Amino acid sequence: MTTSIRPLRAVTDPDVDAAEARAHVEVARARAELPPLDPAVYECYLGDAVEKLAASTEGDPVGILASLICAAGVHMGQRPHIRAGDDPHPLLVWPLIVGRTGGGRKGASWSTPKRLLAATDPDFTSTNIRSGLTSGEGLAAVFAEEPDEEATGRGRKPAGAGLLPPGDLRLLVFEPEWAGVMSRMKREGNALSATLRQAWEGGDLSTLNVSARIAPSSHVGLLAHITPDEFRAKVSSSDLAGGTYNRFLPIAVARSKFLPLATGAAPALVADLGRGFAERLRDGARIGALGFTERGAQLWRGLYVEFGIDHGDGGPVEQFLSRTAPNCLRIAGVHAALDGTDLIDTHHLTAAAALVRYSIASARSIFTADPTLTRLTAWISEAGNTGRTREEIRSDFFKRNKNANEVTTLLGQLIDAGQVTRTTRPATGGRGGRPTEVYAATAPPRG
Repeated sequence: MTTSIRPLRAVTDPDVDAAEARAHVEVARARAELPPLDPAVYECYLGDAVEKLAASTEGDPVGILASLICAAGVHMGQRPHIRAGDDPHPLLVWPLIVGRTGGGRKGASWSTPKRLLAATDPDFTSTNIRSGLTSGEGLAAVFAEEPDEEATGRGRKPAGAGLLPPGDLRLLVFEPEWAGVMSRMKREGNALSATLRQAWEGGDLSTLNVSARIAPSSHVGLLAHITPDEFRAKVSSSDLAGGTYNRFLPIAVARSKFLPLATGAAPALVADLGRGFAERLRDGARIGALGFTERGAQLWRGLYVEFGIDHGDGGPVEQFLSRTAPNCLRIAGVHAALDGTDLIDTHHLTAAAALVRYSIASARSIFTADPTLTRLTAWISEAGNTGRTREEIRSDFFKRNKNANEVTTLLGQLIDAGQVTRTTRPATGGRGGRPTEVYAATAPPRG
């Protein structure tokens, strides 16, 4: 018996179409709730790579960019560094990717960079990227030198033996569930927080407890993912005051687009980007101390004032932001090293400063999130450059359930946070009328 096979044909399901339309609306709404982002963050080599990959992923481009900056700083190793006063700063940047479960697409913001890294250096991807932070002693053990009279003249085996290739101090720790690590850090006797602070300095992780270890040097990058609710629930004032979290770069993310049939970037594109990235990483790893061009030094003076003084925040936000200046310097150093130069110029600093400003806004959004303000920001943003009038906000958004003073207070908070701007439109219908107040989003919704 012969069975005929009908060719597949496209089937349009009105319910599916409607559901997808709602999904697109929700993606746009979630992105409108993010802090404003200066496009200058992408005006660098890695930003160009991200823009080429962005169309094929639901991951947030800024999350992909921050992850690649972290990975590049680890891969280039300890040689490239910046000296700030008496302190040498390794090019270590620790992004804390903060997004909602599912809707944040935090995983996609890592899977795209990881695929590029695999095309760039498959050995590094398989041997130098690890997960599972448990204790300070465990992290220190990765870099511990062991007694071995035949190994070296001073009788120690080189660090890195075991988890890392022998003599390799480069470790990129990826923690997709940072909330779990936070819980372990709170256990009595766990020295992980203190060890992480030392690791951010690229420093000595030696321990002097019962199981003493000699670990004189390390090069650890940390990329962590968490939801805003988890972070607020688990972090304490003592955690923040301890100085661990001001070493992180908080980055708020949301799903960038709705791609039900996505297959990822074209293999040829990934391979081509990988070859270019590998060459830049090799050249950057040969650079030693980084300095500034004349124009770069002048710009850094201004940025040092901007990031090196009190931001005007209190409580947890203030603690989170106290190392924005060195983070800016490190990011700029990564950009310069990837350009094969030991001189940080204005465009390196401009891209770095834009990302740091976004991290500041992200930290504020984590700790000061108000559902009403979040929805209001998204609603104003939907109007684009036209904006919303004050009367529209009071009557259409608040349904006249808030008085004039309450509306003024809420709009003032959005202005102070840099999320909306206020302008006035001349009165219509003759002289003597009151100008119309118009509120517009600082930046359009990011697609």
